[in-house]
Amino acid sequence: MQTSFDVIIIGSGIIGVSTAWHLRALGFAGSIAIVERDPSFIHASTTLSASGIRQQFSLKENVQMALYGAKFVKEFGKEQDIDLGFEEHGYLLLASSDGESALSDNVKRQGELKADVALLTPTLLKQHFPWLATGDMAAGALGLSNEGWFDGKILHSTMRRAVRDWDVKLIKGYVADMNHSDTEINAITLDGGRQLTCGHLVNATGPNAGTFSRMMRVRLPVEPRKRTLFQVHCQSAPTEMPVVVDPSGVYVRPEGTFHLCGYVPPTEEDKRADAADFRPDYQLFDDIIWPTLAARVPAFEALKMVNAWAGHCDFNTLDQNPILGPHTRLANLYFANGFSGFGLQQAPAAGRAVAELIIHGAYQTLDLTRFGFDRIAEKQPLLETRIL
Repeated sequence: MQTSFDVIIIGSGIIGVSTAWHLRALGFAGSIAIVERDPSFIHASTTLSASGIRQQFSLKENVQMALYGAKFVKEFGKEQDIDLGFEEHGYLLLASSDGESALSDNVKRQGELKADVALLTPTLLKQHFPWLATGDMAAGALGLSNEGWFDGKILHSTMRRAVRDWDVKLIKGYVADMNHSDTEINAITLDGGRQLTCGHLVNATGPNAGTFSRMMRVRLPVEPRKRTLFQVHCQSAPTEMPVVVDPSGVYVRPEGTFHLCGYVPPTEEDKRADAADFRPDYQLFDDIIWPTLAARVPAFEALKMVNAWAGHCDFNTLDQNPILGPHTRLANLYFANGFSGFGLQQAPAAGRAVAELIIHGAYQTLDLTRFGFDRIAEKQPLLETRIL
């Protein structure tokens, strides 16, 4: 068996696979291996996410990454002759009077970056969404294109098949030990004792990134945070609707004849998840989600929960934004971590970014320098101003 690779990627979720795919697509001819401890992906963030994509951020880099992601999803589906189920119905972010100014500023900035987002007054909200209770809302931001949701599972599985056809080795196992000097990673040892040497090592371990990094004596502020999704049935609720995001953090969107809903808690209330805990939080639904949905969309008073599942996102505790690029000391270690719930939509841009750094030593498409490890080492957060 091969024991030496030019690039080893730890983690074959959507971030790791996207990195391998872009390496090959950009012409990298060296040997690549992806190490994955659970090829069933039963608890993978990729397969348990809500699979949304939106451009409504305040940071330029996040808007640009999302725009690249939407373009990639559309083009990849055509190239592979598959239907990724991209429902381009937009996100509707609602704001009370407290959040109106920030929402307005964000929409202006998004427009400057060519994101197709409209700011709606309460009158326009009522006109376009008569089923929505908007009496307490001051404004709404609606994505008119390149926003919505798609089938992340199909994207992930298709990309995995593509990289396998491109002679990327998929290796089952987990990293049990690490051999490194003060300046570079030399080799990894898998469970069972197999040792692999590498030219470049990419940390794409998702919610486990912080734990994995400690093996290299690197402090990475990434930890698992649990997110529960609920599938509900409501015969009278609209099925032609955007992803509606309430200022509370509760959101809902159609899912065929059902609706999918969830909740993103305030940062100060969000707690680290037990890595083995994937139990749905039903109390959350009863106490927060259902009452909020019923108040915002009165039809949801009569909903019925039909399914629920929980997954973990790779939460960056410093600023909830991606950590991308090389380590400041270990020159051949690259981060692709801390996406904090937006990993699926940012995976195409993140994968290309890391691939460009490995091939060219610099970003070529999007300048994501501000997401580098420097800010982590210096504890200088790069914060979003957004309504979620």
